[in-house]
Order: sequence, then C-alpha cells, then structure tokens
Amino acid sequence: MLEIQTKRKVWYDRKAIKREFSEGDLVLVVSTSKPNKLAVEWKGPGKIEKKLSETNYVVSFEGKKDHNQVYHVNMLKPYHKRAELVNLMITEDKSDIEDMDENFPAIDSEPTLFDFDEIKESSSLNDKLNEQQIQELYDLLLKFSKIFSNKPGKTHLEMHDIQLIENTPIQCKHYRISPRQTEILKREIDKMLKHKIIELGDSDYTSPMILVEVAGKDPRPCIDYRKLNKITKK
Repeated sequence: MLEIQTKRKVWYDRKAIKREFSEGDLVLVVSTSKPNKLAVEWKGPGKIEKKLSETNYVVSFEGKKDHNQVYHVNMLKPYHKRAELVNLMITEDKSDIEDMDENFPAIDSEPTLFDFDEIKESSSLNDKLNEQQIQELYDLLLKFSKIFSNKPGKTHLEMHDIQLIENTPIQCKHYRISPRQTEILKREIDKMLKHKIIELGDSDYTSPMILVEVAGKDPRPCIDYRKLNKITKK
C-alpha cells in the first residue's frame, strides 16, 4: 500500500512547481466574490510582509492598515505590473518628409522683435563694417522692424485660392495623441488665433493636425494635407 501511495504521489506531482515568494513581492489573493459567495475571484495586489513557513505568508493590502492576514501559498499567485504604453510618438523620418507635398515652417514659441546686439554678435558685424555702416544698418532694421520681426505677419494684397480636381470633401480621422501633446497643440492654436494667423472656420474638409517633435527643437504643429493635395490643381 505504501509503495502504491508513493507511486501515485509521484504521478500527481509530476507537473508540480514549487511556489515561493519573498518579502516585498506583489501577489494576487483568491477570495470569494461578494455578489456570489460560491464564486471566487482574484483580488489585489497585496504585498508579502513576512514568510511564516514554507506554505504560509502574511499579506497586507494598501489602504488597510493593521489588517494583515495569513494566506496559504496555494491561494497566492504573482502579480505582474503591465508595461506603460505610449499612445503616440511622432518623429521625423526622411521617407515621410519626402512624401509630404508641403514643408511647414517652424513657428517661434515666443515671437519678439529683433535683437540688434544679438545680430551684431552672431554675425561679427564689428569686424566687417565700420561704426557708420553699423548705425545705418540699425536704422534700416528699426524702420522696417515689422518685416524683420519673428512675429509672423499677414498681407491683404493677395489671396490664395485653392482649386480642386473634384468636389468630394476630404475627411480624415484625427490621430491619437497624448494629453501632453494635446496641451501643446491647444497652446499653439490659441497663440495663432491671438495673433490672427488663423481664424475659426466651418468646412466639410478635415485634415488631421500632428505635433512633430525633434530632439533639440521646440515641438512643431503641422497639418497633414497630403490627401487634400492629391485633389488640388497644380
């Protein structure tokens, strides 16, 4: 009889794996369900506070102070944190840039008037021009300061009219972006509205806005007009 018991134990334990935890490990605990006491569910994560024996562990739960409980190892299983996911990451790639029909200029995040001292220092004007020529250049920049400003301007002398090959509206879904990128885009849009670079409009055509981020440069808002450009008369 003893020999048969030993053989059966070996057969039943052939796929058994020793389960062991250390202090500080996060675990899930099996417990009965509140709506249905006959059902069980995993709750947690809990934290291993102490190992009492080879099979018993003291487990604590966050928010339940002084409420540690002893659980058998068969009621525990390791808890694995999920990796953090990035919603969207946009980087410039040579192939993508070549595919785009339009190049969008970067907008200075803090537009200001020109700094003449900075111009002199960066271009070494003192080594190339005399004092009179430097003064004449300064007067010229001052006279046309609006033209030499980093603040984008506008003209009423000309209007750009886009003619399309077909009249079917182009409607593209917006790309998913992170809350951080959404906040940057909102800030840039408010800035362009304030300086009257753009205005609110109502159109059947929609093109997605993206935020191009390159290391060492400020984030640059752009609009993906590639589908619209395909039906635009050249």
